[in-house]
Amino acid sequence: MNHDQGVVAVSEENNAIGHHYEELHADGTLDAWTEPPFGETRYPGEDDPDHNPICDCPGQWPLAFCLECAGCAECEQCSCNDPRLL
Repeated sequence: MNHDQGVVAVSEENNAIGHHYEELHADGTLDAWTEPPFGETRYPGEDDPDHNPICDCPGQWPLAFCLECAGCAECEQCSCNDPRLL
């Protein structure tokens, strides 16, 4: 599929849940996405100073982030034999 043909129609809907957008391309493909309301985070708790989206380690970042599997070696999320740590 090729999006080079351009957008032929755009739809936008705003409500309490967020902002929903849709773009219809000339080749028949549809791109759709939803964004949170203005001033809100994408995921609940994301603005918490201790929010860690990767693992259960305390703080904002994993204690031992593995570059190969993008998991935390400290919490045993990483299944690599010899993890390459960040």
